Amino acid sequence: MATGPREVWGDLATTAFVESSPLFRSLDDSARRDLLLVAQLVTFAPGELVSGEGGEGVFLVVEGTAVACAGTPAGPADVSTLERGAFFGAPRVLGGSSRAWSLVARTELTAVGFPTPIVAVLAERFPKVRALLAALLAAREREAAARLGA
Repeated sequence: MATGPREVWGDLATTAFVESSPLFRSLDDSARRDLLLVAQLVTFAPGELVSGEGGEGVFLVVEGTAVACAGTPAGPADVSTLERGAFFGAPRVLGGSSRAWSLVARTELTAVGFPTPIVAVLAERFPKVRALLAALLAAREREAAARLGA
């Protein structure tokens, strides 16, 4: 079961990790600060659903491994393994995807969660954030198509 969320603000190691992420390096200092103020650090047990279809949040993997699963007619299928530094939740920010996506912890997983509405506003304000999320989603979609033969 997930641990209760903990604030990222004030956690120097986690703050430095988030700030080093390519997605957030393109933000100005004020936007990075605002995002860090609402970010939550959560730990999930192996096999636990981190984020499912219709869920809220964009997640940055801090420690551990997770699996991105894509919806298929036969049910969810593992598409890619996400490790330290990987993001999940781009479709929520970009307005959707052709697939239903979920994220499941493979090992104990610690991730930083950011509220989708905040990331969406930042993606509009900072075109590079939007472009990086779109590239991430496109790559994940290609990987899903290659793995699932669709």
